[in-house]
Amino acid sequence: MKPSWYRGYREGGTKLKERILDETIILIHQKGFTFTTAELAKRLGTSKRKIYEHFTSKDQIIEMIIDKLISQIKEKEKVIAESESLGLVEKINQILCCTPKEFETMDMRLLSDLKKHHYQQWEKLDYFLKKEWSVVLELMEQGKELGLIRPVNLEAFIEIYLGAINQIYDPTVSTRNQQTFGERLQTVMDILLNGITNRS
Repeated sequence: MKPSWYRGYREGGTKLKERILDETIILIHQKGFTFTTAELAKRLGTSKRKIYEHFTSKDQIIEMIIDKLISQIKEKEKVIAESESLGLVEKINQILCCTPKEFETMDMRLLSDLKKHHYQQWEKLDYFLKKEWSVVLELMEQGKELGLIRPVNLEAFIEIYLGAINQIYDPTVSTRNQQTFGERLQTVMDILLNGITNRS
């Protein structure tokens, strides 16, 4: 069964370059980032030489996948922010949960695996998740003006959120928690937006 984050990568046709990306995503889901180009070639029914005709290295394959993930996430954020059927607070919730949502069915330890084996690509993804806040901040400022969000320090909110993200990335924490990435992130957002006390 293909992971949910596999969807959206198919761009039609059977060109080898797209097939390489498709099969790489499946291998990452199955084996992490330690798979070899020989294993990838075997899945494709081709040779490593053919793969290197399209990509200079395994790292370049991973780079293209990370770039596509980031692009896909940005597009989802835009759709949510412009939605007329969602309330403002729900938009904030969905955007902050969808930021790394393409990884929702992944074993969270794969993120540390990415950092270990493809550090530059991990840095790119990490920078995006931690620095690209313009859409959310604009929505939160609107929420404060409308009285939907308390006049809290937004920088502090971001720091708390990122602290939670760092914990989710931590493989030592991941082994003690059976939730998927998406489930844990939704739990974090529920607490951040709704608190822990029952509302009368």
